[in-house]
Amino acid sequence: MSAKRFSQWNPTLEAPSAAPPATRDEAASRAPFAAKAFVAETQVQAAAPTAVLVFHGIGQEVRFETVSRAASLILKEAEDRGATGISVAIRPVLKDAAASGLEVRTELNWTEADGTAREVHVYEAYWAPLTVGKISYMETIGFLLDAGWNGIRATVLSGRFGSFDRWLFGRFRSLNASVGTAPLLIVLLAMIGFFAATVAAAAYSLAGAAKYAASGGREGLVLAANFVYHHVAVPWDLMVRIFGRVLSYFVYFPNGPVFLDRVKFDPVLTRGNLVQGIAALVLWAVAISFALWMRALLTQYAGSVAAYLSPYKDSKFEDLRNRIQKIGLDAAQLVYDGHKFASGWIPKYENVVILGHSLGSVIAYDSLNAMINLEAARNESGVPNSVVGRTKALITFGSPLDKTAFLFRVQLNLHRNRLDKGGELRETMVCAVQPLIASYSNRFDPARLPHGPKWINLWSPMDVISGRLDYYDDPAGRKNAPQRVRNLIDPEARIPIVAHTQYWSKKLLRKTVFDELF
Repeated sequence: MSAKRFSQWNPTLEAPSAAPPATRDEAASRAPFAAKAFVAETQVQAAAPTAVLVFHGIGQEVRFETVSRAASLILKEAEDRGATGISVAIRPVLKDAAASGLEVRTELNWTEADGTAREVHVYEAYWAPLTVGKISYMETIGFLLDAGWNGIRATVLSGRFGSFDRWLFGRFRSLNASVGTAPLLIVLLAMIGFFAATVAAAAYSLAGAAKYAASGGREGLVLAANFVYHHVAVPWDLMVRIFGRVLSYFVYFPNGPVFLDRVKFDPVLTRGNLVQGIAALVLWAVAISFALWMRALLTQYAGSVAAYLSPYKDSKFEDLRNRIQKIGLDAAQLVYDGHKFASGWIPKYENVVILGHSLGSVIAYDSLNAMINLEAARNESGVPNSVVGRTKALITFGSPLDKTAFLFRVQLNLHRNRLDKGGELRETMVCAVQPLIASYSNRFDPARLPHGPKWINLWSPMDVISGRLDYYDDPAGRKNAPQRVRNLIDPEARIPIVAHTQYWSKKLLRKTVFDELF
């Protein structure tokens, strides 16, 4: 079978089960007919199903899109490794005993080359609709400028010369920002300022043209045309003049670069330069369209980040963040706790893999921490945390988690041996409820059983949102310790900007996910 999209595996829509299976030994009976027939023929016992919980990122607002991508990459890798009897079923299951809602999962079944029957259930934590329209363009710009300034303050103006403090594994630890962080932040702030100025100029230009055109008649249209022409001709001629001077520094022209005069606009729009007037109108329309597109892009993408992370600064979006976290926690509780009802069932999975893309990696991280805390609160002292034991891996890709730790959290300039007004106690409390950075006992350890979750992070230098996750480990610890975050560069995600979503279709992600399933 060649590489295919998910829909080409011919999934079937299954009705909720009439009754749940009694034991895990009956897992094979839940597989679609083709897989069950194969198991019966070879007398091979099917392993208990593995759950995959996917947290989508920004720009993946269509429901089931992410779960479809996750299922596709698992099946494609299984196929490449010689799997047979591949089948897919879409099954709705009840979320709770009160039948208050349905969860839809994708059930994947195949038989590996050695005859082992496999089953994977893929779930999705779908949070995108909650952020739509919840933050304005100006709030987004303000958030980005504040975050950039926060980073500069923490690295340049704090006197720490590129280092900052973060509470990790029981105490504050000094972490180093990369050498290029401060210059990059300055460039990003300049870019944000340029984008904001462009959008403001476009809004003013649209309002001015509309005002003149609204005066009515031919005279109004002429005034509007002159207004548009003036707003294109003046900046265009300024850019041509600056370009000519820069060019003259490198190339000698006896009379200057006079050839550039051919692309300049006449000072005033007349019938004699009608072609220039039409060109100005086209350029104006393109510039306005670009500015509006840029505004929508910033609001949609950066706005979602701002809406989720702003509560670390103030309470305006606290309710929204709590609702997003509730979606993540509810999905995680279904997977980890399970339930059995007459009209639907969710097993208590022994193997769970969590995937988080982009901002979804931040939500996935928060959800796993919340589940570990919830399980710890249920248990008596000394009882092993089953959530830690049953989580095979946390796989983040295109993740901004290091940036959230550096830019969007509380930045401190510590005065040793005392709590000052810099927010140290609050920082301690915020980090202390994150078990993944509170103790390495909540991470993968090959010397114990169960091993606990591996944390694997995929990133690309061409993806400005992603990066290494260095601020979630003890900087003084052994660099190759198995408990640390394993940072992997995806060599195939190499197209600037587009790299942020390229992980889904490349080999590294599907191989990484598949290796952690069983």
